[in-house]
Amino acid sequence: MVKKGFTFIELIVAIVVIGIALMSVPLLLSQSSRSDEFSINQEAILAATTKIGDILTYPWNDTNSSGILHVFDVTHGDSQLIRHNNRRIGHFKEKYRRKFYNNSDSIEHNASITLGLESHDHGVFNDIDDFNDANFSVANGGLGDYIQELNLSVRVFYIRNNDVNYSQSPTLNFGELNTTSHTPSTNIKMVEVNVSDGHTNKTITTLKAFSCNIGSYQLLYRTFP
Repeated sequence: MVKKGFTFIELIVAIVVIGIALMSVPLLLSQSSRSDEFSINQEAILAATTKIGDILTYPWNDTNSSGILHVFDVTHGDSQLIRHNNRRIGHFKEKYRRKFYNNSDSIEHNASITLGLESHDHGVFNDIDDFNDANFSVANGGLGDYIQELNLSVRVFYIRNNDVNYSQSPTLNFGELNTTSHTPSTNIKMVEVNVSDGHTNKTITTLKAFSCNIGSYQLLYRTFP
């Protein structure tokens, strides 16, 4: 009776194959880890972008007036952007276009110096700087939710606006914005959203955007019978 078995060569080949397979396991785990990290980073960027987009839909400064939002007076704005009567250089002299509030108006026409929710806000966000020092969380789990729990902290502050020659022709060279915090008020508010891991509190990403004190215009409309 002949007994069948492995030859020494077959045994070596089997060991080599198993060794190669085992060597690939760390690479697969590493690739999986990188994929998870990439997904978390993408989620953090999405969460920060969404929050910034939401904040930028709010008025530049709090006002009790209705209709067109005017330009506000600031304490440390560029000298080229100050008011001339009720308008800036370059403003159209039309009733429903961008302009300053009248100095005689009862409404507050100075930009906020204190940033963040104030007592008269009663916990309701009314303008961009109300979001200063606000914190939000993004829960994980559930259909369509994030896979990672995230914490979002918002900071809103003024930055310099006098690094540009606004009278330059034919184009303006803004260069690189100086995003250093500047007080008490200028014509540019910087919105900074920091996203951190909900469990370790480690920062994942930080995104920034800015909003300018340019007022708004009112659309004209006609009603037909």
